[in-house]
Amino acid sequence: MAKVLIVGPDRATIKLYEAAISFQGLETITTSDIREAINMIDQKPSLVLLDITTPNLGDINLIKELQEKDDIPLIIVADIKRDHALSEHSIEGVCEYLSKSDTSVGDIIKKVRSCINEKEK
Repeated sequence: MAKVLIVGPDRATIKLYEAAISFQGLETITTSDIREAINMIDQKPSLVLLDITTPNLGDINLIKELQEKDDIPLIIVADIKRDHALSEHSIEGVCEYLSKSDTSVGDIIKKVRSCINEKEK
């Protein structure tokens, strides 16, 4: 079964994503801490869903860690537009970049499914 690591800024956001992803029959592991997320990569998630408003994001380059460990697909969800995020974060190798203001939870789940299906090919 595919497993999604959800990294969010708060419990409510994490629970929202977790419920929607679990409903799709996917396993989830969750955290609101970037350092813990890097340790959780050892659990071999199929994909990481990262809300870039998560605390301590600037302290550690999670994207680099993902690429070095297993080249795990990453979906970034943010309150900011892509152009701003490009100047603030290195998002090379990201499967999808989604703006919260332009994307529904349903759309996020479709992207999660699409990235997992692509990886499993």
